Amino acid sequence: MFHESLIKSKQKQGEAGRKVYQRFVKGKGELNKYQHHMIRDMAYFEALFNEMLNDKNASVETLEGIKKGREAMRMSLNISPKAKSSEAVLKFWATGKMLYAAHKKNKKKKKKKAKKLTPEIAERAAVLANLKKQIATAKVNAQRAATIKAQEKIEEGN
Repeated sequence: MFHESLIKSKQKQGEAGRKVYQRFVKGKGELNKYQHHMIRDMAYFEALFNEMLNDKNASVETLEGIKKGREAMRMSLNISPKAKSSEAVLKFWATGKMLYAAHKKNKKKKKKKAKKLTPEIAERAAVLANLKKQIATAKVNAQRAATIKAQEKIEEGN
């Protein structure tokens, strides 16, 4: 998981912190798009927590916050809160690898499907997209009209 040159606990903590920050703070908008990276970085989150336990300068509040995040991440994959960290890291890492393999296969399938698109199907897709947009607009307008009517009734009651 970590490079061989990272020997000290502080180095591992720094690397894990960078990975977690990059994925969950900077790149949080892409979590759904690249789920395989997110799952793997959950393993780094687990490692960050373990390395912070060794850090004498870490505040209790920070550790409690990270512990809550760690438990939430474990629960997302049905990993027991009482499970060893090494077990959780292995599960996160293995799940990330499987998702990566699936992501690669799906990516190839999408490319193949895009090539086989006939003009007739493309036209149908455009019509369908237009209809979906119209339905969404109609829904929004209906909700606005209902809200306005409800507001008018409330004002009449006062």
